[in-house]
Amino acid sequence: MKRLAAICAFIPLAVLAQAVAPEERLFEALHESKPLLAEGIVLRGRINLDARNANGETPLHVAIEKSYKELTELLIKSGASLAARTKNSETPLHYAAMQTDPHYAELLLRAKADPKVRNDDGESPLQWAILTGNTDTARVLMQAGADLKVKDLKGNTVMHAAADGGYEELVRLLLQQGVDPKARNREGRLPLDMAREREHKTVVEMLEKLSR
Repeated sequence: MKRLAAICAFIPLAVLAQAVAPEERLFEALHESKPLLAEGIVLRGRINLDARNANGETPLHVAIEKSYKELTELLIKSGASLAARTKNSETPLHYAAMQTDPHYAELLLRAKADPKVRNDDGESPLQWAILTGNTDTARVLMQAGADLKVKDLKGNTVMHAAADGGYEELVRLLLQQGVDPKARNREGRLPLDMAREREHKTVVEMLEKLSR
């Protein structure tokens, strides 16, 4: 209630009562980095929370991308779709996977977001977390049942992603989880090949020991 009062005090009623569609005003508030205004628009109600911007993103996608925790929580509680997809079929959980703070993924997973969902490139949220080196978020996704055997359209596994990025802790974590370090992608390349190409010395040494 205190936060609601603060929001109402911060936002002139004239702003909330404009003739512009609330969905448009919400995206404008997000674009202008005004999370309190965005919260006020959502709290006012009578709005389609799953409206899309030019990229096919919903307000929930954008709130997560901009690291607005309170707005993210509000949108989820207000019924925003957890399965909404962008033009490339990314869900809000894909966006949460790119956050170093695992709180966003935890919020979505508690609300029953699907950890095994994939985008048009065949990439899951777990792959996105690993590609961006977000170990804590990757752990959260694994604990929620993310598919460790998933491959993207190029045949790359989560181990390929970790090796390509040189993420030593993630490579160790995936090995502990039983992920195959010798799986090849569609080009016949191993995770070790990617680590060598990127000159990730420690990861190369780790994977070379397993290839002997």
